[in-house]
Amino acid sequence: MLESAIFFRLFAMTLSADQILALAPDAASAKAGSAQSGAAKWSGLGGHAQALWGLCQGSGKEPYRAQIDLAGPSFKCTCPSRKFPCKHGLGLYLLYARDAQAFTDTTAPAWVNDWLQSRAQRSEQKAAKVELATPEDAAAKEQRQQKTQDKRASSVEGGLAILDIWLADLAQSGLAGLRSKPAQDWEAMAARLVDTQAGGLAARLRRAGMRIYASSSSGWETAVARELAQIALLSQSYRRLTTLPALLQQDVKSAIGWTVNQDDVLLAPGVQDHWQVFGNHTDLDARIGRRACYLRGRATGRWAMLLQFSAGGQALPPPLLPGAVYQGTLHFYPGAAPLRVVFGSDVQMTPATSMPHSETRDTGTLLTGYAEALAANPFLEAFPMQFDGAVPQFDAGRWSLRSAAGALIPLQDGFRHGWQLLAVAGGAPANVFGVWDGIALLPLSIACGARLYILDGAP
Repeated sequence: MLESAIFFRLFAMTLSADQILALAPDAASAKAGSAQSGAAKWSGLGGHAQALWGLCQGSGKEPYRAQIDLAGPSFKCTCPSRKFPCKHGLGLYLLYARDAQAFTDTTAPAWVNDWLQSRAQRSEQKAAKVELATPEDAAAKEQRQQKTQDKRASSVEGGLAILDIWLADLAQSGLAGLRSKPAQDWEAMAARLVDTQAGGLAARLRRAGMRIYASSSSGWETAVARELAQIALLSQSYRRLTTLPALLQQDVKSAIGWTVNQDDVLLAPGVQDHWQVFGNHTDLDARIGRRACYLRGRATGRWAMLLQFSAGGQALPPPLLPGAVYQGTLHFYPGAAPLRVVFGSDVQMTPATSMPHSETRDTGTLLTGYAEALAANPFLEAFPMQFDGAVPQFDAGRWSLRSAAGALIPLQDGFRHGWQLLAVAGGAPANVFGVWDGIALLPLSIACGARLYILDGAP
């Protein structure tokens, strides 16, 4: 019992209060969660190596049951909140971080055990479904998928035909007059692409439109021309899909908006390692929420990206915490320069966390790695990079990093936290992680000394 209790404390204390608050879906939830972290608000507090639980009295007759699966961490609460995690889950975790001794009960109640067992059963069923598929099942599934894909291909081709005419009209009019055209034209074309199941192209088209109407900086014409060129190249590549290498075909389809079933990805061999989280990039709009979580294998040195989605006003799942380490197998989606992954059933967050750190590489080596990935997949939108020993600076109205070797790395015009970056570093070298788009870097986290600061979603 003593050994179990010690493990429980070591495991759960790997998350500090700042890391727990980083799990909040928004600033309001973080504030509300802090308000729920007082011991007086809770009863029935308990925990063991796998979970935390407690009862929090709300406005109803019965207290809310909040519980946390530490392996995720994953949350569940009986309150009616649509935010995830809710303020009660955050408050419970914050209370443990501050006062672990208050969690005296190590025997989980039935409602906690039932939840943990149901999660374990779903995981086992998913693994069994992948492992026990017969050749006949696989053949039947492939036939159904092919029929669906043929129908979708016809729809996508119709959308691309309309897109080509629209792009030709833009080219004839020229970029200089784009701001005189109504923004509704861009939204109407993007909506048409969504209707023809080319959602990836629709997202790129909306992004190009945002650069025109939402940007106050000069030079927007170059960025828009680059986006439109990528869109036109994708349209033409799709028409020549069968002439491309097999893995590049997957990249083109993915950029257009095709998806690959996770079960199919899990069937492919995975890569086992200790995967450290370097940072997250969250993109929210009225239609869908998207978060890219970036990890790097300690032994393999391989980058990986886990995507999280939400729709219909729902909150995104909790992000992966920068600095945390996940041990297990990641399965990569097929592609010429594979980056996106799905977690295998054996992935667990390990007790230890540390500052994200990659082996020291000069800027030229990092850019060469990007160039190689871009040569394999010309439609690569963002590539993870960490600059160790970089100094943030502001000069001539532009933010940049000065690498250890003296090279200047420009930061994206849309980066809103330049002064925070400068204040954290204080003029000293720091480890800055971000994503490179071929022109500039978008910083997502900075490690300075023994502290890690998360820039994604920072106020």
